[in-house]
Amino acid sequence: MFTKKVKIPLRSFYCELKHRPPGDDGSNEELIEVLELYVPRLRNSDMEKQWAFGRLWVLLEKPEYQNRNINQAFIFTAQAGELLMRLENQPFEDEPSRKLNPPDEKLFRKWQLVVEKRFKELYGISIEQWKAQEEGNDSP
Repeated sequence: MFTKKVKIPLRSFYCELKHRPPGDDGSNEELIEVLELYVPRLRNSDMEKQWAFGRLWVLLEKPEYQNRNINQAFIFTAQAGELLMRLENQPFEDEPSRKLNPPDEKLFRKWQLVVEKRFKELYGISIEQWKAQEEGNDSP
């Protein structure tokens, strides 16, 4: 069966992944990697940010990232460079931050269902169909 390819507009987020030694005042922070995350436009800024946070969480759980001692992540809007959130996996007292903990599975699934419904309403295809269509592309 031939299905029409749907073009999904994307929003980009700029991320800095860093290592900061415990007890450090920030002067020994080391930039490990810079990356750009792309998420579908959902016409809901909070949902788009949450999607980006989720994608970053999945990345940071991978062994290749954990083995690099990344313990801080900064997420910015790609266009304006506005800091959206600083995530960390150990407490630092000098700056406002949010400790990075895995999401509650039940709440995460509930959020996924809301996002899947929104995506289907906007684009007429499921997220899984979109992912399958994108696997054949070199798109971000």
